[in-house]
Amino acid sequence: MGAVKPADVSKESFSVGHEGGVVLRAARNGYVSFRLWVIGAGEYRLAAEFPGGLEADLFRAWYHRMAADGREQARAEHCADALVLVEPGAAASLPDPDNAIEAQTHQEYWVDVFVSADAPAGTAAGRITLVAKGARVELPVEIQVLEAVIPDEDVLVCDHNSYGCRWLAGMYPSVFAGCADEPGRWARTIELLQHYYRICHEHRGLFSNLGAGHHGGFDPIYGPAARGAGRERRLEDWGLFDRHYGPLLDGSAFAAAGPGAPRPRRPARPAWGVYTPINADWPADYLWWGQPGYEVEFARGVGQFDEHFRRNGWLTTRPYFFFNHKKRYRWFEWDGDEPKYARDDAYWLEMGRLFQQAVGDTPVPWAFRMAASWQMKHHFEQLAGVVDFWVCGGFAGWYPDEIRRVVARGDVVWTYSGTPGIGEPSAALLEHVWRMWARGVSGHCEWLTTNPGPDPWFHCDGAQTGMIYPGERFGIAGPIPSARLKLQRNAVQDLNLIHARAKAAGRLEKVRQKLGKSVPVSLWERPPPIVRQQPPELWDSHNLSATQDDNMARHAGLDPLWWVPIRRAALGGEVSQ
Repeated sequence: MGAVKPADVSKESFSVGHEGGVVLRAARNGYVSFRLWVIGAGEYRLAAEFPGGLEADLFRAWYHRMAADGREQARAEHCADALVLVEPGAAASLPDPDNAIEAQTHQEYWVDVFVSADAPAGTAAGRITLVAKGARVELPVEIQVLEAVIPDEDVLVCDHNSYGCRWLAGMYPSVFAGCADEPGRWARTIELLQHYYRICHEHRGLFSNLGAGHHGGFDPIYGPAARGAGRERRLEDWGLFDRHYGPLLDGSAFAAAGPGAPRPRRPARPAWGVYTPINADWPADYLWWGQPGYEVEFARGVGQFDEHFRRNGWLTTRPYFFFNHKKRYRWFEWDGDEPKYARDDAYWLEMGRLFQQAVGDTPVPWAFRMAASWQMKHHFEQLAGVVDFWVCGGFAGWYPDEIRRVVARGDVVWTYSGTPGIGEPSAALLEHVWRMWARGVSGHCEWLTTNPGPDPWFHCDGAQTGMIYPGERFGIAGPIPSARLKLQRNAVQDLNLIHARAKAAGRLEKVRQKLGKSVPVSLWERPPPIVRQQPPELWDSHNLSATQDDNMARHAGLDPLWWVPIRRAALGGEVSQ
């Protein structure tokens, strides 16, 4: 049995026994995690045993062979990230023939220990057992179960974004093998997408899948067909849409585990939000933009979409009204995504008017979503009452007062960015989680998390667009998690605890400010001169000298133990003082 160290914290926060035992502290209704290494050669079996109220999941880590970056390398570099659930009694060996690492002597495992909400507080003793060559070695694991219970409701939304569904066939050839008919292909596509929703839900996140392309077209699983014109416009053939979204909108999709995943431990609730196919060219024909016919088609189509939600009782999930086109793509003459020009405001205001006219005083909790960027500060005021869901780019760090006002009026505010790759410090990923809570916003969108690259296994480019991996090569007909996904989940748990305890004590903002001062991650920054002196239309990558929301772990020498005070606060130390 190899060295043992907690996954995302330091020895200051959790003790590691000198005899090789592990001592962890954990709130209930959540996970506590650590990594362990098996060192040696030959076949072995690994198992976990814990008392009632606690369940352990063992995951074998895959060592990704990193693509050479131009440097001379005497030996290939490998980084561990993708995690494969270990089935009870399964045999493994070192070296691992599948991972194909020459002279491999170490194998990393991720251990998740789930502590149920009704587990008794106090000390619980478990163990990890290694059996090899007829010998048995036990690693004692002591869990100090706290009285605290992690709320089911997350204070933050970690959004895992993706686009369309055509990529699934390339990632899961075995799933689609022999499927020659279109209904069968759509059925398997829907099933796979729902597995992605499940894995994100189980890791206290949200999977978002935008079906409409930049031109406005979409596959039939994302929306019904729009037929007829003008006052005869009607939405028909809801079958695939209902099969795809119905279980997400009523929560039933989350009652079952995906392939190669532990049993569900999160409540089966409706998804927080979903994209809809509504765009500038659907359900109304953009050819008639600016004419009465467009207004009629838009009102009829969106109204029928809203009525379908009402009729099915889908009144919890937020359906998004969202534009993803840019003028430079040459489909439309205005920017829907990251709008840069104030002259485009007229389109947004008109779309807002048409949308409100179509849905009226509906019980469906629609959200008008904007990817706010260049004109963010201007749009916060100009589009107030129209846009009510702001997903803000890196410029958000320049506007603390403006963002506080937008949050105060009841709008949803998120930020968005890319994802730190697997070769970067673990703490790099947590900066996004920390910043959204410390800034008082409620979510962060990783703009693409389902594409780890053409060959993430043996020629990995860092997987900056892939926190979730396809399980195909391991015989799993669905996605598998990464260490990054689990680190993010554990961080959300910590902030849920801090938030709930501070709010109950009436000290939420004081605690937020106090922790914000003690954590060495910058929250706000002064905009560069060009931003203060010129309108957004004149900004570009050359005159914007500052890097927005720069990842400090990557560039600023951030102490890798910076999460420790947050973890301490989550366990009751900082907040209760």
